[in-house]
Amino acid sequence: MQENLIEEGYLPEVDGHEVYFARYGNPNGPAILSIHGGPGSSSKVKQAMQFDLSRYQVILYDQRGCGKSVPQGSIEKNTTQDLVDDIERLRAQLAIDAWFVAGNSWGSTLALVYAQAYPKRVKGLLLSSIFLASPQEEAWAFTEGGVSRVFPDVWERRLSFLQQYAATPQNAPKALLEKIQSDDTELIKQVAAGVLNWEWNLTSTVQDVSYLSAEDITDTHVAAAKIFLHYEAKDYFLEPNQILQNLQRITRIPTVIVHGRFDVLCPAESAWLLKKGLDTVQLEFLPSSAHSLTAEGQIAKKLLFAGVLERWCAK
Repeated sequence: MQENLIEEGYLPEVDGHEVYFARYGNPNGPAILSIHGGPGSSSKVKQAMQFDLSRYQVILYDQRGCGKSVPQGSIEKNTTQDLVDDIERLRAQLAIDAWFVAGNSWGSTLALVYAQAYPKRVKGLLLSSIFLASPQEEAWAFTEGGVSRVFPDVWERRLSFLQQYAATPQNAPKALLEKIQSDDTELIKQVAAGVLNWEWNLTSTVQDVSYLSAEDITDTHVAAAKIFLHYEAKDYFLEPNQILQNLQRITRIPTVIVHGRFDVLCPAESAWLLKKGLDTVQLEFLPSSAHSLTAEGQIAKKLLFAGVLERWCAK
């Protein structure tokens, strides 16, 4: 992908954070911002490869504390509003008047929050594996009675992990965040492994359950787990159902959504609620996919996004 790299660098330091970005593709083509998931993950070149790089320029960036952004794993001055502000700073630095915004999972959350804050800067939304960061989704994924009934074996292991650290499903984010910020390296790795083992096992229909141990945990894993717990403990720095309550701000932005029919981590209901609340939206449920799209789902997504962009750019 180096031959497709236009430039890479960092936004000027703000709040002690330097945010990494990279541009790929055609420097004169319509701009697409692709937002990575998480909270706590990082951008990946395959996000840019979802698009025709001979035609479009695709901008990737690593959210505060993530990937190549520094300092790694920092949760100071790291909120959803800060991330939205960084997106707008990135747009201004690249002198882009308006762009298409793509996002998967937590990336779809940020794409929607950004669009609601800056609707005139968004030419269209390309979203997948929708996560609205709502209390209902949080309860489904992290307390008993939701996805725990689909993965009872993994849930039982999670309960044992929580009990080991005197935590419950209800207070786990705050209790585990305190543990992962300790000075005990072994404890930090054990907590990171336990946090990642729950969510990561819920994402695929084609991979069997597997578990990380403390010995498998890297600094990148620790940073991801810490940032995730930081956001989860603060309700993702959003008001309850904030995105759905502010759909009127983006109702006329063209939107396309793809969502795995068998996504048990973020059920398809959220994608359906978005469709019902927006005027110009196309929703496709992918029949073989879960939260992570199958190869078939990835191809369907790529073709759908290509066709939609073709229509949008022709107007």
